[in-house]
Amino acid sequence: MSKASELKAKIKGWRKDAADLSYEEALQALDLLLADLQNDAVPLAELQQRVLHGEVYLDHCESLLKTVENTVVTLDPDSLQPTDVS
Repeated sequence: MSKASELKAKIKGWRKDAADLSYEEALQALDLLLADLQNDAVPLAELQQRVLHGEVYLDHCESLLKTVENTVVTLDPDSLQPTDVS
């Protein structure tokens, strides 16, 4: 298996794992990755993979936030009941 296909497989696995996380869990995982990167604890050879792994967590967090935002935007400000957006 080539390095590119190995990386694609890892990213797919990371996305699958991240999909099961709450916003808070994904944010905590991202914070841990960032702490490793800031403390120079990651060998240079693993740097790209850690950054990509962090991007997966970030994408998941943004997706969850967008879902909540769309739900809030469709609420009637007076009754807090969903409005008919169709």
